[in-house]
Amino acid sequence: MSSPILVFGPTGAVGRATAIEAHRRGAKVYLAMRDTTKELKGIKEEGNEDRFIRVQADLTKPETIKKAVKTSGAKKAFVYIVFESKDHMRSAFEALKEAGVTYVVLLSSFTVQDPPNSEANRKNMIGAIHAEAEVALQESGLEYTAVRPAYFNSNVFWEHQEIKKGEAELLYPNVRFDYLAPSDIGIVCGSLLAEPRFQKEAGSSFYLCGPDVMTQHEAMETIGKALGKELKIKEVDKERWFQKLEHMPRPLLEGLSKDLKESDEGKDVYGRIHEQAVKNFRKYAEREPTKLEDWIKEHKAAFE
Repeated sequence: MSSPILVFGPTGAVGRATAIEAHRRGAKVYLAMRDTTKELKGIKEEGNEDRFIRVQADLTKPETIKKAVKTSGAKKAFVYIVFESKDHMRSAFEALKEAGVTYVVLLSSFTVQDPPNSEANRKNMIGAIHAEAEVALQESGLEYTAVRPAYFNSNVFWEHQEIKKGEAELLYPNVRFDYLAPSDIGIVCGSLLAEPRFQKEAGSSFYLCGPDVMTQHEAMETIGKALGKELKIKEVDKERWFQKLEHMPRPLLEGLSKDLKESDEGKDVYGRIHEQAVKNFRKYAEREPTKLEDWIKEHKAAFE
């Protein structure tokens, strides 16, 4: 069995898959949770009590982080970014290091460009938040790998109520995305934590993409096919898009709509990155990435 690892956010899709994959590869996994009584879907704890162990920790409270590291004896940790962090996660990274962690896998974003402290990363809200955290992690002195995934498949849940009704309202339907399964991201992160051979090769950052770049319109057709129904696709303007996603932070939507507009006008965010990003998945996951159609079939119940 490899040394114990600490996974923050195991209730999320990526964190859950990270924990499962690290466990599959022989690691003893400590599940760092704000609320240790919360249900963990997909993680089979029964019969694995000595391999999946819950510990209380909050990434915004350094003392709880230190306690979780000491309890687990972990030298490696999976960490996600808390958007509300006032110091870009610096105190969290410092706490991990002080308590004995030596290697961190950070869930970052495809929007981050190298170097993380470049001015280009300040133009996009999501990119800026993730880039600042990468800079803080770099300055902490910890060894780390920032995994930078592109477009999550789970973003299609923004339209899941519409899809149930057989329709979808899209802003800039001809904009292309790569559709990456969150579980695939976690598989890569878990592999990095459990396999020393990969840690040496991964470096400080790399990008991940889904297998197929397609337009939003094509993605909806793929979803309809997977669900066995025909979807009516309607293009909407920015204000209607904001209205239907009003539960999300307005600054985030403003940034996303700006990115969509630029892509619709011809900006290619994938370029040469996509091919290598898919190769990165194959290398560290040691399997083929999940296609959108297959992912939808796995989550079919959510759209019925």
